[in-house]
Amino acid sequence: MRIGVDLCNTVANLNAVLVIKFSCLSLTRYPSPEIPEGFFSTPEGLELLKMAQPFPYAAETLRFIVSAGHEVIYLTSRPVLAANLTREWLVANGFPGGALVFLPRGYKALFARNYGIEWFFEDDPLEVLSLQGVVSKVFVKASAYNYGIQGQGIKKFISWREIMPYVAAGKRGKAGALA
Repeated sequence: MRIGVDLCNTVANLNAVLVIKFSCLSLTRYPSPEIPEGFFSTPEGLELLKMAQPFPYAAETLRFIVSAGHEVIYLTSRPVLAANLTREWLVANGFPGGALVFLPRGYKALFARNYGIEWFFEDDPLEVLSLQGVVSKVFVKASAYNYGIQGQGIKKFISWREIMPYVAAGKRGKAGALA
């Protein structure tokens, strides 16, 4: 099975470094209007991407999924300019290998449909709603800005540890399948 994984605020806690830089950062609106357009293409923005820490158990959970025979594809709206630092960040933080795809915001559902992605890990409300009905499950890393998002196939989680039972149940159920 192919599994799509967003980076910023899904596996990388970017908001934690952004609140230090932008003291008035809105965590109830996404994207936050306080972040200037193109900020992550600046040297300062790229540095903040490097500084973000992984959420606990994100790397371990994804390694477990890969060890069960599934393919992880990282999809991000980061600028392509961040490609090398993103690859380095993933390796340095123990994430499993996988394709790294850069897409403009709003294109993840189209990619998922065309590349057979069945599960997706995401936090952006726009992306979550567009993925609903395209993939079988959308796991939403809970945040204030996606609080009201719900629907069929959408599963919110606070900690990556909450994902392990889904993976383990799939491994017990049918070899290589995640249900």
